[in-house]
Formats: sequence, C-alpha cells, structure tokens
Amino acid sequence: MKRKIIIILAILTACILLAGPVVAKEKVKVKISTDNSVFDNKGYIIIKLVDKNGREIRSDGKINYTVTDKNGNYKWVYKSYGHGVRVKYDLGKYNVKVKFFGDSHYKKVKKTKTITVKNDFNPYTYYDDHNWGLNQEIDDYIEYNYWDEEIYDDPETYDGEGY
Repeated sequence: MKRKIIIILAILTACILLAGPVVAKEKVKVKISTDNSVFDNKGYIIIKLVDKNGREIRSDGKINYTVTDKNGNYKWVYKSYGHGVRVKYDLGKYNVKVKFFGDSHYKKVKKTKTITVKNDFNPYTYYDDHNWGLNQEIDDYIEYNYWDEEIYDDPETYDGEGY
C-alpha cells in the first residue's frame, strides 16, 4: 500500500514539474500601426508584439503576416519575429492579418486590423516642429544675428546691434 502511494505521488510530482513551464507562458498583444511621415508617397506599416506592460518583446518565435490592399493583392510573409516588423507600402488602405505562433516564453496570438497609410506631411508646420534639416546652422545664424524687433520699430535708427 505504501509503495502505491509513493508511486502515485512521484507521478503527480513529475506531472506538475513538467506542466509548470507550459502553464507559465506569458500573454502577448499585437500592435499594428503606421508611420505616416511620408515623403515619397510611401509609408510604413509597423507590427509589434508587446507584453502586458506595453513593452516590445524579443522572441525567436515564428510570425506570419498578410497585408492585402483594396484590389485583393497581398503580401504573405512567414518568418522568425526577432523584434518589430516594419514594411514599406504605398499610400492606401490595407487589411493586415498577423499570427504569432508563440515560443517557450510567450503564448500564441493573432489579430486582424484594417489600417490606412496616409500622407500626414504638412509643409506649413514642418519647420514649426523644428525640422530644419541641413540648414540648421544657417537658420541659427540668421536668428541670432539678424532677427530682432528693433529693425521693425524704426529702420532709420536701427544700429544693427540687436541689444
């Protein structure tokens, strides 16, 4: 009788130890977004896997994503995830299907989302947002040496000092 109890306890212990890592897998979420800073009529569709705190995960698990445009043309990719997927597309509306197959640390997940790649570039606010580009030194020079309210008060008495 004692022998049977010891064998049953050993089997239960082995089952608990083997099932532990399987149960401990962490849930992940799929985030599908766009980067609409477009200059050549193309933008990016960004696919990220995030944990419960919103931080991007790093995994060698397999991911499959399919991006379909309004005409039914699609791109199908099956690859190792690593971290983040960034795919360049023309402006337009796309249906994005993502399936992550999981790994030893993370559970599998899938998501489908319709997303629009659009041009948010506004030339009137581009420089207001401090995007000076290659002319930064020239802009600073003009601002520090020539931009001053005195010149607009009375041009005939302006001495050029700016103080």
